[in-house]
Amino acid sequence: MKISYSDFEKVIRDKLVRDGGKSQLTMINGGIMKLWLSNNGDGIKNDHYSLNCKFNILYAIYEKAVSLGGEMYLGANAAQNGQRIGSDSFPVDTIDGFISLEFYGKNVGDKTMRRSTYYAAILDWAGFVTNHWGGYITVNKGYMSNH
Repeated sequence: MKISYSDFEKVIRDKLVRDGGKSQLTMINGGIMKLWLSNNGDGIKNDHYSLNCKFNILYAIYEKAVSLGGEMYLGANAAQNGQRIGSDSFPVDTIDGFISLEFYGKNVGDKTMRRSTYYAAILDWAGFVTNHWGGYITVNKGYMSNH
């Protein structure tokens, strides 16, 4: 069943509280990433990159993945290699393409930074998706919509 924004944020906050306010996860490459609530409480920070993975962006990625049938590619390699958003090698419905257009002020045809790795890892850690080797996420069955 698709989860509401308020319940989505509560799941993440509750998981952090259970973990004593700070948590960690194992990245796909085997590295450990430490997580904590941002200073202003609107997202999750990590020790790998100075990015605040805001709750509203995490939720938008989750919703987009649900709308795509439960699977969404990261676009991390395309972003990191300087591909342009909307090109054949960097579709707009990858995580990096989508969030760059919706939240980071980019346009189709622009280059962008790789951020999807961190968002995907946090969504996996929270239990909403499974982050797969090969650069994609799948929404866990319990969080897919019923239509």
